[in-house]
Amino acid sequence: MTLTSISFYIFLPICITVYFLIPSKVRYIWLLFCSYYFYCSLDGAFVSLLIVSTILTWLAGGLVYKFEAINLRRLFLVLGVVINIMFLIIYKYEDFFLELSGSSIRLNLILPIGISFYTFQSLTYIFDIYNGDLKPEDNIFKYALFVSFFPLILSGPIERAKHLLPQLNLSNEFNTFRASEGLKLMLFGYFMKIVIVSRMTILTDYVFSDYKNKTSVALLIAVLAYTIQIYCDFQGYSLIAIGMCKIMGIEIINNFNQPYFAVSVSDFWRRWHISLSTWFRDYLYIPLGGNRRGKIRKYINILIVFVVSGLWHGANITFVIWGFLNGLYQVIGELLTPCKEKLTSLLSIDKKPCLNRVLRTTITFILISFTWIFFRAPSVNEAIEIVTRIFSTFSYVNLFDGTIWNVGLGINNMLFSMAAIIILIVADVLCERKACQVSDIMKNVRTPIRWAVYYLLIIMILLSMNLNMTEFIYSGF
Repeated sequence: MTLTSISFYIFLPICITVYFLIPSKVRYIWLLFCSYYFYCSLDGAFVSLLIVSTILTWLAGGLVYKFEAINLRRLFLVLGVVINIMFLIIYKYEDFFLELSGSSIRLNLILPIGISFYTFQSLTYIFDIYNGDLKPEDNIFKYALFVSFFPLILSGPIERAKHLLPQLNLSNEFNTFRASEGLKLMLFGYFMKIVIVSRMTILTDYVFSDYKNKTSVALLIAVLAYTIQIYCDFQGYSLIAIGMCKIMGIEIINNFNQPYFAVSVSDFWRRWHISLSTWFRDYLYIPLGGNRRGKIRKYINILIVFVVSGLWHGANITFVIWGFLNGLYQVIGELLTPCKEKLTSLLSIDKKPCLNRVLRTTITFILISFTWIFFRAPSVNEAIEIVTRIFSTFSYVNLFDGTIWNVGLGINNMLFSMAAIIILIVADVLCERKACQVSDIMKNVRTPIRWAVYYLLIIMILLSMNLNMTEFIYSGF
């Protein structure tokens, strides 16, 4: 059962309806049952691992809180972290490290769905208790719900224990306004996934699967398509998850903030996968010393954080390079700040704020799009070959010889994709200008126009249901 399956469309209304009908004191039990049912439908073979991880982190958090001696607190903190990270290493990185060591042995273990997300979410419980931001949860079943909460377990957002756990104790009543806002978020999330991602997936698979025989223009289109695909796929899931939680009266972190409008790579990472970037900031970058130990140490810390972030995404050297590039961009960007300021002043760009922003946003978009090549490619050699072909075989003729229509979609689906992407861009521009979520941009629009937009999105979704729905990209991490 995935978020785009018929079974889920039946499961969710039943789950939410029963949630509001039963007494508030036992709602957490119902949500826990629903969460484990949902996880078992995805990956029942590894539900025991989820249970073991839940029990161990619950016990570790309790022991960290119980003892006052700092050495004992640190001991149980380290034990809780190491045990959970070991699960990740065993199931996700064992073959990667064996390959790096030169061993010919491969275990080929199946990766449990959502393990990177629920492991990091569990660790926030121990960290928050250690930092004095949270008291231990006495009820292990409520804690188990925090770890396994079905809207989040597949692909996040990675919630903090101090933020989500208290909300699971609230007695929320059904609220029509809140439900309406949640449904709007879910509608746009499904629009991004079903309408845009399904078509971008066809395009990128078609081009990258035979990249040696594709023109540089086709490869550039595929890179752009994947840049859109991964954003719509992950943001689409996040909007669906946030919308589901909002209907139930639970507020979770907004995971994206129009990242492709960022004016620098560091700004991009303040807008992209916010729950993960802030996790690494609070639980790795700052403990490493952050920017408190001089510039050299700061730059090293940035590179460490982004290399680890790359590894978090996948056990492949391509993800390490992707993370390293994002860290390197930020280090170089900070080192070149005086030069950039002098150049913008010399060219009088600083006196034209609109032009300045467009230039910085365009450069950032190009840099980020380049890193997605390594994120998408199965090997470093393939990524390098794609980059080489883009720059070595470029021909302006391919811009006008029909190449842009011969990328696996066909003219009708290509035009449909363009229309959908225009809607996405308009929505993101309005959200950026109004500093709001997508569910808020239609509030001051006249009712007939507002409902016309809703119906348009629904119709576009229905017209796209015949396309093959792939798993959410981040569910593989």
